[in-house]
This record gives sequence, C-alpha cells and structure tokens, in this order.
Amino acid sequence: MKLENPETKRDRGVYDVTESGIKFHHSATEPPATKNSADFLSRFTQDFSMKILDQPSENELVFEMIGVDVSFANALRRILISEIPTMAIETVFMWDNTSIIHDEVLAHRLGLIPINVDARYFEAYDEEDEFAESPDNNGGESGTFGNDEANLIAAQNATDQNTIVFKLAVTCSRSECNASKTGNSTDYDIDDTTLGNAELDEAASATAARKRSAMQTPNRPYTKHIYSRDLEWVPQGDQELHFSAIRPVHEDILIAKLRPGQSIELEAHARKGNGKDHAKYSPVATASFRLMPRIEIMRPIYDDLAEELVHLLEPGVFKLEKVDDDDPPGTRVKASISNPYACTMSRNFMRNEELSKSIKMTRVPNHVIFSIESVGMASPGVLMAEALRILQGKCRRLINISEEKLDDT
Repeated sequence: MKLENPETKRDRGVYDVTESGIKFHHSATEPPATKNSADFLSRFTQDFSMKILDQPSENELVFEMIGVDVSFANALRRILISEIPTMAIETVFMWDNTSIIHDEVLAHRLGLIPINVDARYFEAYDEEDEFAESPDNNGGESGTFGNDEANLIAAQNATDQNTIVFKLAVTCSRSECNASKTGNSTDYDIDDTTLGNAELDEAASATAARKRSAMQTPNRPYTKHIYSRDLEWVPQGDQELHFSAIRPVHEDILIAKLRPGQSIELEAHARKGNGKDHAKYSPVATASFRLMPRIEIMRPIYDDLAEELVHLLEPGVFKLEKVDDDDPPGTRVKASISNPYACTMSRNFMRNEELSKSIKMTRVPNHVIFSIESVGMASPGVLMAEALRILQGKCRRLINISEEKLDDT
C-alpha cells in the first residue's frame, strides 16, 4: 500500500520512531506560514480529507482524518468523552431497601446503567434550587435522600421535559424459594432468541440450565437476581407520545441480589448531564486516536528473516512476495509492505539488528486514525457530528469574545 507524498499535505515534519522512543524531525522544506484566516481556511479545505476505515459493529467506528493538527483530533476526543450530553439516573427516592446493598451503593449502581434515549429531546435540569444545595441534604452518593424537604425540592424541579422516571419494585418471596427447590424457578430464563442465532440460543439455554442447577444445590439459600430489565419506565406528561419505550441499553445488567424476605422499592429520576459532571454521562466507552505510521523498507529482506518479520514480529503489516529477476539468486521470498494501518508501533523488529537497519518507521503528524466505541445510546457517527457541533460552538464563542475585547479597546 503506497502512501501519499507527505509534502503534498504540507507536513512540517515527521515523528521518527526509534528503539528508545519517538522524536520529531522537522521537514527540510516547511510550508510558508498562513497570511490570514482566509488563507488558513483555503489551505485546510484543500488539504483535509476524511474516510471511514472500518465499522466492526453498530457501536464502533474507525476513520481517518488527513490534513489536521493533533490538537484538533485531541479536542474532538475530549469533547466525545466529557461534553456530549446524555441521560442518566441522578436522583433515587428509596422507599424500601432490605437488601444487603446500602442505599448509596445501590443508587450509584443505578446511575451507571446507560439509558437508550436521545438526550437532545430533553432540556437541562434547572439546578438553581437543586436539592444538593439544601442544608438538610445528607450529601450522599448521587441522589439518595433522607428527608421530606429535599424530596419535595427535587420533585418540584422535575418535569416531563427534563426528567425520565423509572420505578423498581421487586421482592424475593418465600414462594419463589419453594419453586426453586421443585425446579420450577424461572429466575434464569432467557429471552426467546439471542440475536436471532440458533447456536447462541442453544448455548444460552445450556448456561442458564447450569446456573439454575447451581442455585438448586441442597442446603444452599435461594437468591433472586435483579437486572436492569426489572426497571419499569413511568411516562410523564406527553412522553408516551414521543417515545415508544425508554429502556436501558442493556437489559442484563445485574443490579442486586435478594434472599427470601428481602425487597427493594424505589423511584429513579434520570436527567441530562455530561461527562464533566460524572463519568456515567459519558456516551463513549473509548475515544482515541493515533498517528498514521509510515513504513519504508530501506534494504531488501529475504527468506528466513522475511518470514520471521511477517509471521512473528509484525503480523499483518508486511507480506511475503516471490522474488523476481532483479533479486539475488538463491533467494525464495522477500518482504514487502502490506497494510501500514495494522502497525501498532510495537517496534518488535528492532530487536533484530539486521531488521532494525532494513526498516525505517515514522509517524505522519497530520494524518490521524480515530476510533470511537459508543456505549449504545447513540451511534458513533451521531456522536462525532455532535462533537463537531460543540467544537464549532466553542469557536464561535471565542470569536465573539475576541471581537468584544477589540471593540472595548
């Protein structure tokens, strides 16, 4: 795979990859500095390109951006992690909890359950009269309350425009315990199908049977498992007209375990927030980028050394080719570059002195490979569009502030 000439993308240099680290090497012919904002925009428009490289699943996206500075990619990464709003459980009204889990821990576990809803349909919660500012608040973890005044303040600020309400009322009864002993328990039953795959259905059924058998061990107390699917959405106002159902992203997240006689009854309020307030609001599991590797074979690599490079040291990056008439007689195969995108900068080849002299590895500073893995409430493409919109808003605010300062002077 042949890469473009770096000079066509106005590189100011490259990152030389050595055995001891990475060093920036300035280009011999740096592009001239931009004269003004119009010149910069013209160059950026000319040099910038973007291409999707891979989409392993609906929640994963890998793409490349060419002609951008690393600071631009890092700004997008930070926005994806901490500034795109989502909905998450923030306030929990605990009516009854006789489980082994403390109220604060249970509220924290509920808050970490991702909710499959588009936060753009909701308004930000009004925090001017937030219950957390009340002197009577017990200061617990993310919204457990111990007095009526705090509950009243929180309830008054909640509307169908800024709050999603869930209810959880579960009990582990003695009858369920008796049913488990007779083999009639359905606590571990799975859904009718798993991704529409018969083999997965069979494997899931076998796993559920093993778990059920373990729970029916003689003299072992019965345990009821409470999952995110047990959360019941309670529509408020006209929410039912706009949403068919609001559910957790995953229905099989374990919330708590109950023994006979124990119960949990609560009401949970989900609100709009971002990752700067709490990690539970972050819409991505990972958002990262790396610079594009540039690999050059300085001296031909043949036979056993080539096979070692291709199969052991840098798998997927190089490939074996048959030698031609221009190669030395008596050689069988030689190594050539196959896919530089697969290079992870492991530098394993540098352990071999001969290979270290034969291969040159650098990184292109204005060619970024970006990876996004969404939690599930929005697709990576939507998240990227939202990140660009937020970054655009930041730029506008900076321009307005600069103009105001210039006007004052």
